[in-house]
Amino acid sequence: MHGSQLFGQQPTFSGADFAATEIAYFGYVQFRSAVATSDSWERHEGMELVLVRSGEACWELPDNRLLRVSGGHGVLFPPHHRHRIVNGVYTPCQLFWAEFHPQEAAVENARLIPAEDIAAVYELARLPTSPIRFDDSLMRNLGALCGLLSDDDVLLGSRMLNAEIRAKIYALFIDFWKMLSDERSTRAVSPIVRNAELLLQEEMDRDEDIDTISRRLGCRKSYLYQLFRQEVGMAPNDYRQRLRIKRSCDQLAQTDAHITDIAMHMGYSSSQYFSRVFKKYVGVTPKSYRAWSRGQA
Repeated sequence: MHGSQLFGQQPTFSGADFAATEIAYFGYVQFRSAVATSDSWERHEGMELVLVRSGEACWELPDNRLLRVSGGHGVLFPPHHRHRIVNGVYTPCQLFWAEFHPQEAAVENARLIPAEDIAAVYELARLPTSPIRFDDSLMRNLGALCGLLSDDDVLLGSRMLNAEIRAKIYALFIDFWKMLSDERSTRAVSPIVRNAELLLQEEMDRDEDIDTISRRLGCRKSYLYQLFRQEVGMAPNDYRQRLRIKRSCDQLAQTDAHITDIAMHMGYSSSQYFSRVFKKYVGVTPKSYRAWSRGQA
């Protein structure tokens, strides 16, 4: 988030200003409509925590992988982990994010969170990235924190408000750490999901039935759906659709191909259907996306 050109659009805060010196920056963002942002890759020195309150956000990861995080879920990006918002567009959502200092500095300068707790979360962050579902306590704390960060007085440096924000960040971190620890201790990374991702990437322009894909992987369709949702945050069909839209965005931005030709090439039955699906995932029409990507919007 720190490198995604959100400064000036949404308030960004320094952890040091809230006596949370283990945190470099944090913020709360709310997009009521699709918002274009940088499509450059981000890679932070420290871990990055993202908690989605409502809506959804979808990131592109290395090897053409996608990760969707919907409302009521969070994700922890490890240090030096390359990621970027898919298609360079945030769809409507509300989320809180916090970028931590590198582990050694965060542990050494810890003031809000016990040093041993930060070290433990850094160890968990090195495991594969997947969405974590909130419990009721975390959801309440997240709602309260987002409300506090939306208060205009926070920009005036109100000491009482700052203390409340500090307390809520601490509560969120501890709640998320507990859920992350429980989740990672009971779930192993599934090769079935990775192989399914590869098949969907290789054959994204084909409408091969998920039943067929699951048989090729040697598992039941229901089991594939369950694993895929747990580890990637979406169903296999949704994943394939997002891959198509991502490829379409590249063609709209980099070529002069007619929108109808792009739709047909990506396996859509008509340009009208393609436009409806495109707007659902990106928030704007293919024509508007092409204009924006070329600096003409």
